[in-house]
Formats: sequence, C-alpha cells, structure tokens
Amino acid sequence: MSQEIEIEVKSLVTEQAFHHLIQKVNYSVEHAVTQKNHYFETADFILKSKRSALRIREKEGNYTLTLKEPNNKPEQEGLLETHQMLSLNEAEHAINTGELPSGEVCEQLMQLGVNVDSLTYLGTLTTSRIEGEYENGILCFDKSTYLDQVDYEVEFEGSTLSHAQSVIENLLTSANLSQAPTPNKVERFFDRKQQLSS
Repeated sequence: MSQEIEIEVKSLVTEQAFHHLIQKVNYSVEHAVTQKNHYFETADFILKSKRSALRIREKEGNYTLTLKEPNNKPEQEGLLETHQMLSLNEAEHAINTGELPSGEVCEQLMQLGVNVDSLTYLGTLTTSRIEGEYENGILCFDKSTYLDQVDYEVEFEGSTLSHAQSVIENLLTSANLSQAPTPNKVERFFDRKQQLSS
C-alpha cells in the first residue's frame, strides 16, 4: 500500500492568465501530459459528506486507484491519500460495473464507513498538466475538461500549508492576479453534474 500526505494550494485562473503564468515561469505547453480522473461515488454522496473523494487516475498507460480523505492526525497538515495500482482489466471492470478490486483502498473505505458495494462510476475529468519543480515544491498548470466545461488552474504542492500558500500568492501577485476560491476537481465535477441534472 502507498499512503502519503498531500499539501497543496490552488487557484482557478482565466485562460489568458494561465498562458501568461506558464510563460512567466518558462514552462512549455509541449511538455503537457494528459491524465484522466475517473470518479466514483454513492447515490447519496457519502464520500462528499465525509470530505473525501475516490478516483482512478489513468496516466501514461498506468491506472491508480486513490482515496483522498481528511487527515485525522491534527499535528499534520494536508489530505491523506491511499493509492493502489490497478491493471487495465481491473480499471475497466471498475469503470464498467462500479465494483472495485479488493485491497488497501477498499479496506480504507470500510474504515471510513463507506459501503463499497454502493459505489458507482460517475464520469471522467480529463486534465492536460504541465508541471515542474519550483520554489522547493511542485508547480502545476492544469487545463481540465469535463461535462462540456473547460477550466484552468494553477496548483502548488509544498512542504507546509503556509509554504504552499506563500508561493501561490507570490506567483499570482507578480502577475497582478488575485487568488480565487477554488474547489478541488472532484467538487467542480460534481457541481457541474448536479447543474446538468437539475
């Protein structure tokens, strides 16, 4: 099993600001890598109610099942991520049926009080990501496409929350931009799905 603590700060930006910032830090759009997030939830959105998210990330031929949940250790910042590598067949079966393979993620879901048999595949968000090392962390530029929507965000993964916040603020301020309230990708995906179904 692979578990890690993720500490990141992000901001939605306009398409124009997105390309301006990429040029500012000398990143190249030619280095963008496409990844797909295949999201799962229960009919009553139990994961959302627990501030958690479940996805299979498809990237460069690899499939990783990841549960993101609040970190229950008050001395540590960030989210707890539990990862489990899947084969192509396991990933396709999960997407087609909603049935997850047994393993660490299912065990973690059960500890969270989620009935794994009630999970269903909800849809896919595709991201074109440009990332690189920056200010002792990882700076990412994401163009995401989902449910007839396209959005742009800049994200920084740092060593502490204050470190990540400071780097994002300084980068945006240097381009005369302000940080925007930014729900994470799965929240934006679900919000859009609910808009379309209402």
